[in-house]
Amino acid sequence: MAADAPQAAPRGIKIRPARPGEGQVLYDVTQAAITGLAAAHYTPAQIAQWMSGRDAAHYEQVIAGGAVRVAVRAGLVCGFVDTAPGVLTRLFVRPDMAGQGLGRRLLQIGLANAAQNAAQDVAQYGVEYGVVRLEATLNAAPFYARHGFVEQNRAMYRHPLGGLPVEVVHMVFHTAK
Repeated sequence: MAADAPQAAPRGIKIRPARPGEGQVLYDVTQAAITGLAAAHYTPAQIAQWMSGRDAAHYEQVIAGGAVRVAVRAGLVCGFVDTAPGVLTRLFVRPDMAGQGLGRRLLQIGLANAAQNAAQDVAQYGVEYGVVRLEATLNAAPFYARHGFVEQNRAMYRHPLGGLPVEVVHMVFHTAK
């Protein structure tokens, strides 16, 4: 994927920075993705409690970090990606947008942002140059593998704000080859 030319977003989609006041929208996209795309890989109890402790205010804090990019079609946010130096922290698309290339485009944006920020902040953040890491849900791991991520291991993850533990796949992508 690193050698691929950037792909355009699906028709009618605009990518832009998330704006203050869109916390509820990001929450809603995340909730829709979890219930619509991850349910076959986790128990009903895990899905039901996945968003425990998270709300619009939590996502407003995420937006305030300045790294969230949203995909908008006809005024509706249909996906988003968030990064930190060397880390793809969140990538969610609405279930009705899955399989249309939006995830791929958001992944490209996320990889570029995470890698650029890591290159600038290697010493400050202790990240590894040329490597982007993520924790994938079981349903998303094959998507990331198709785009060059390599599984490192699996672990149980519990969000600090609540919910039941869920199995995740730790994956890496090497941007500098």
